[in-house]
Amino acid sequence: MSDILIRNVPAELKRQIEERARAHKRSLSREIEALLQRALAQTKPVESRDLEGGLGTELARLFPKEFRSEDFIPPSRDDPERPPPTFD
Repeated sequence: MSDILIRNVPAELKRQIEERARAHKRSLSREIEALLQRALAQTKPVESRDLEGGLGTELARLFPKEFRSEDFIPPSRDDPERPPPTFD
């Protein structure tokens, strides 16, 4: 098994992990290992299809479909026919 060194751990965080280790009757290292395994098991792995389309696609998902437009300027609720702004 390989080693990991974590520097500058806040004292309060270390205390909390030590308390958990005592409660679970584990060493500090084993408790941290268990915490990491649990955290990684709960994390959804990133799949390449999740990244299709790039940043623009991700940003578009933030807007409801009715507010999306071809140039990514959401139409105004007051005037849906308003032309896009010009920056002269």
